[in-house]
Amino acid sequence: MLPKTLLRSIVALLCVCTLQAQMTPSAPVQNFRFPHFGENGYTQWVLQGGKGIYDSAEQIRIEEMALRVYSGDERMALEMTMDSPEATLLTTENRAVSDGPIEIVGGDFKVSGVGWTWNGRTKEIEVKFDVVVEFTQGMAGVLTGAVAPEGAAVERTEIHSRSLLLHTTAEAYRFTFTDSVHAVSGEMDLTSEVLVAVADAPKGKEGDSSTVAGGAFGAIRQLIATDQVVIHQGGHVLKASHAEFRLREQAAEFTGNPEILAASGAYLSGATIRSQEGRVFVTGNADDGRAQLIVSQAEGLGVLGAQIESAQTIVLADSITMRELDAGNQFLFDGSVEVMSGLMIMYSNQLTLFADQPAKGAATTATPRLVAGDAEMLKVGAVRRVLAKGAVRIEQANKVATSDKVIFYPQEERAELFGSPRVTDGEVIITGDRMELKPSIAVVYSDTDKRVKVVLPEIADLGYEDSQALTLQPDQSQQTPQTPQTPQTPQAPGSETVVQSKTLRMIEETDKTLFRFTESVSVSGTNVHALCGRLDVTAVAVQIAETTESQLEVQTIEAFDNIVFKQTGRVATSDKATIQPIEGKVVLEGNAVVTDEMGKVSGHRMTLLQGQRRAIVEGDRSTGKRATMTLPEMKSRSK
Repeated sequence: MLPKTLLRSIVALLCVCTLQAQMTPSAPVQNFRFPHFGENGYTQWVLQGGKGIYDSAEQIRIEEMALRVYSGDERMALEMTMDSPEATLLTTENRAVSDGPIEIVGGDFKVSGVGWTWNGRTKEIEVKFDVVVEFTQGMAGVLTGAVAPEGAAVERTEIHSRSLLLHTTAEAYRFTFTDSVHAVSGEMDLTSEVLVAVADAPKGKEGDSSTVAGGAFGAIRQLIATDQVVIHQGGHVLKASHAEFRLREQAAEFTGNPEILAASGAYLSGATIRSQEGRVFVTGNADDGRAQLIVSQAEGLGVLGAQIESAQTIVLADSITMRELDAGNQFLFDGSVEVMSGLMIMYSNQLTLFADQPAKGAATTATPRLVAGDAEMLKVGAVRRVLAKGAVRIEQANKVATSDKVIFYPQEERAELFGSPRVTDGEVIITGDRMELKPSIAVVYSDTDKRVKVVLPEIADLGYEDSQALTLQPDQSQQTPQTPQTPQTPQAPGSETVVQSKTLRMIEETDKTLFRFTESVSVSGTNVHALCGRLDVTAVAVQIAETTESQLEVQTIEAFDNIVFKQTGRVATSDKATIQPIEGKVVLEGNAVVTDEMGKVSGHRMTLLQGQRRAIVEGDRSTGKRATMTLPEMKSRSK
């Protein structure tokens, strides 16, 4: 018995000899079939034609060509069929060429175009013009990692280009589309100058040639798009110089200045954008710039909103990671994070943004995503929490806030600062253990055994000479007001003014800022130390000469509840005290008492005038209680 390969070689030789014997220049062959076998004896292709015209032993012209291409090995897989109205077969070169149209059908794809070349040796097919390829496999999920649910309708992909080169091997099919490539699959619309699709070769069985590929066409496992890549999907646009999709790994990578513009106005860019299994990674570098997210309508992350100048928020970082969680979506910004939102600038080592899952078909916020779960990129629900950690610094106008950690709650329009929080506003310095920021208001809290500390601009010495400089008068409330005293020129800088308490509320108004201290309040300043239950400090912004900046200047200080003022050699107590640093005046009301080495003075109201270095003490006309002065006991003279 002859070996199988030798038998096939003999059969092939007889077929060729028979075909060539039938063909002569004057006698075309009708409805012929011509198989071709490889050196291993397996069928490589079978040529069928409605009419064959014999030009020479090297060339046969064919009308109504039907070429069937096989794997050429023991699989005997029918890889594809090629049909064309006319072609020229170059027998010695194992090639076929044509200027006419062609249709190529594989297991799960169909190709059409005009002008083509087939090379049986290299196993390449080139289609030169008007290429259209249809795959039964959908590709929209390559951007989101989404997998079509079981039982869902089969999604198709259609690709148009000027030309196509299809190269087949035993391991893979490689489709290379060039010049004006346009791919459409579901909601995905991709354009580029070059697109390469790599698929597994079909897995047929030996001797099974009844169907194309002897079974299903292998899945597309890789897509590579280059040169002016633009992807439209779900109302969003992605641009890059290079895009690579690995379908089995649910991974995609974009390089060459990639950027994503969401329908809502969000913008994402970096040196590299990579997506895998529902996570998106954006990285930057020195050459292509930092990872960047631009969000519209963020409104200062919900805090410090009174001075919003722009609704756009820009976030820069070394890297951005986005992923989908059960409770919503998470965005992690890592490495030298910068946030610019309206007039607010924030720096931190790390920033994490948490957002709700968007409702299907609902309008989205401007914060983007590119994760698994649906066919849309860059889509989330409302942002509910933003966490900044590590060397956090927030700047707005003249204000600077620093802490170890900040949590923003945009929907509630508030933020909390933890870990040695500190706020400076010009010369004003505020420290505590925890701070809460809202539009136009800040609340500062202290731990159980600590107190909030505020450093205010220096308050000049408001003292007077001694008790002998006091003027005793009746209650002046019903009398004509006295002419205001001319303020004394501020003295040279001395010690700072420090206020401490358990809690502080800082309230910003249009023309002033109110500092309200409560619980265990103490004040230390130039030649004064005071204790009280509550203290209100009103400050106004004053323009710094020859600059565009301003600083706070203390206008009024009001103290309440069990007030004790201590100055060098003097103690003053009252129920209420009002200090006007600019005018150089202190008013003590309600059981006002001043004691020093020269005596004790008490009255209903006491006005200390720094400008004149004297004080006025008034009695209470409604109760008949008069202002009094008690002098030290006089020592008797010895005889």
